[in-house]
Amino acid sequence: MKLYRERLPATHSDAPELVMVHGWASSSDCWRGALPLLRKHFHITLLDLPGHGASRGDVETPDELMDALLPLVPPQAIYLGWSLGAMLITRFAASHPDRVVAVISLAANASFVAREHWPWAMPEAVFEDFCQRFERHTERGLRRFDLLQWQGDDNSPGHLSSSSVSSIGSARRLLQCLGEWDNRPQLKAIQRPHLFILGENDALVPQRCADELGGLNTNIDVQLVMGAGHIPFLSQADNVWAMVLDFCRRHQLIDNSCPHNSLNKRNVADSFSRAAESYDSVAALQRRVADALFTKLSDSIGQVQQSRMLDLGCGTGYSLPALRPVAEHLVALDLAEGMLRYTRDHPQRRADSFVCGDAEDLPLHDESVDCVFSSLSIQWCENIAAVFSELYRVLKPGGRALLSTLGPTTLHELRGAWQAVDARSHVNRFLDADTVQAGLNASGLRLVCWDEQEEVLHYHDIRELTAELKQLGAHNVNAGRPGGLTGKQALRGFVAAYESYRKADGLLPASYQLWYLTLEKPEVMRG
Repeated sequence: MKLYRERLPATHSDAPELVMVHGWASSSDCWRGALPLLRKHFHITLLDLPGHGASRGDVETPDELMDALLPLVPPQAIYLGWSLGAMLITRFAASHPDRVVAVISLAANASFVAREHWPWAMPEAVFEDFCQRFERHTERGLRRFDLLQWQGDDNSPGHLSSSSVSSIGSARRLLQCLGEWDNRPQLKAIQRPHLFILGENDALVPQRCADELGGLNTNIDVQLVMGAGHIPFLSQADNVWAMVLDFCRRHQLIDNSCPHNSLNKRNVADSFSRAAESYDSVAALQRRVADALFTKLSDSIGQVQQSRMLDLGCGTGYSLPALRPVAEHLVALDLAEGMLRYTRDHPQRRADSFVCGDAEDLPLHDESVDCVFSSLSIQWCENIAAVFSELYRVLKPGGRALLSTLGPTTLHELRGAWQAVDARSHVNRFLDADTVQAGLNASGLRLVCWDEQEEVLHYHDIRELTAELKQLGAHNVNAGRPGGLTGKQALRGFVAAYESYRKADGLLPASYQLWYLTLEKPEVMRG
């Protein structure tokens, strides 16, 4: 049995972990619409159950399934499940309480099937009839199940969704679990906050079980979504996710304040868009670094297929002519629309497609790229773990990513001169090696090589340096940077402080800490 796991880092590094488990005949794709919102608050682990979605192999026993889950989930997490997924995480929370911070159950019951002392569930005869229909004609059974899920929902889409069952054997075994599991002992035992969200008109989990669920444990909170059926997180997404976030805030699982980034991406994109016309005239260092990275790519050509290549953070397209001959299909992607327009206007810098997108949330299909080339781009990403996670997702097994980026000592002279004046953020901050390594470790990518070099540029005066940074679009884009004009006294202090770095040859230095990384996605799927 090989369970599919996908980890999506939050937009801020100190977020809590959230594990999400789908229902029967579905897959982790059911959560896709909620991910942009949830990633503002949580690091997310998505799982596909056996015989569903991208998971492979069959499940024999519930214990086998539990054992398969353990190495795939974080040491501690909030667990959110839907229907069968909710019943599974309830049993997981009861057997592994040290791994669970809180439980959130969507459209779930203590027992899916009515039994002695728990009549508030689907009648056993109805469940048995469905199981027999599924055995006799699988496709009809799945269509019937889909109709039942949307029955009674005010926002029913009016059409059937496609099933995500990949193994009939596993689907049959999990359906059997759904009929057998009685989670009342587990619900009574769990000493963690537990939220149930039920649909008012759910044809599979009757709302009359709400009061009884709340009576099983004082830690259980039950909320009802009016006008919803068995899939409230799709039909009334705003209401459901507001309930989830409110529950997490009440139990201090997430901050009450809205997470914010110290790096303003809109500022980054606008800054580089404005600099598109002037960029190439002052980008000598950037060209040298890109050339050095291409040399490393050339050395790797025999070790990885190059049929589909991504130039991530392509900028003005300087590297496209070099990449074009080694790629059957070349994608140029950048966050700055102005850079892409400039590149498209220069026919010698051709690509097969130009995409405006964010490296932390790539608009590309899973396993769609053989090789990623990215020169001096990812330093503008605050959440490097998300970047590496996205690279893992879009790379094919065995694919490679060749990256160049800047280390934290870059422009240390400029930063030191400003720190002599005030404590505000005047210079872009770049991530340290430990943060980069941690993000890499969490992604599943293998580090093939990490080279470091230092390059020092020299200027006659400070105006020459700052003018070049502005023309590159690389001036301060941190959120919280000083607003308005800097006072004359502060500027004089800054210039005087920078003069202390002047060399014997009469020139002012500006140092760049350059990192070259070669990463590889292993041939074997994670988990």
